[in-house]
Amino acid sequence: MKKGWTFFILVLIPTLVGSCLAGDSGQVITPSSTPELTQEVGPSLPSSGVLYQWAISAEASSAFADPEWSASQVIGPPDVPGCGDYQFAWASAASDSIETLEVVFARPVYPLEINILESFNPDQVVKVELFDPDTGAYYTVLQKNPLQVDRPCPFELKVPVVGIDFLSSQVRITVDQSQLGLGWNEIDAVQLVGSIAPLE
Repeated sequence: MKKGWTFFILVLIPTLVGSCLAGDSGQVITPSSTPELTQEVGPSLPSSGVLYQWAISAEASSAFADPEWSASQVIGPPDVPGCGDYQFAWASAASDSIETLEVVFARPVYPLEINILESFNPDQVVKVELFDPDTGAYYTVLQKNPLQVDRPCPFELKVPVVGIDFLSSQVRITVDQSQLGLGWNEIDAVQLVGSIAPLE
């Protein structure tokens, strides 16, 4: 019993407090708890002036159902209870297609990192792009082949952003489920990390 209370105090209470920081806007002012990393950590982020935001709206090229597995399931912090085919994540209509997911965040920032939390058959993300509202164009920050990971999930694809000098609040993600035969690559949540002012 004592051990159980210690776990509750040291683990569950900080988790609940972190969840409350998200607010209605999806904006988080301190890093929130995320699944154990299965990617190498990128460059360290500045210690101040950085916003951690969850998506506030999302659209996809297709969805398996609505509202279950729709793009709206990506909004807010991660809520899938574990690895698996859960309706609380976005899944495309077909399991062997190439699809896009576009997510929008509350506040434009100078992007530093994009974190994609995948809950089923990762890592079939092949491209991540940032939208520049001034030019109306998307700029690629990650392009790769789909991969089959040894430890499938929880999986957090961390995408360091380098060389982007414009404010952005919109990310486009492309998944390619046509190559590996794994089935649906489901996405639970997307986080944009960025600075309020340009970094010197």
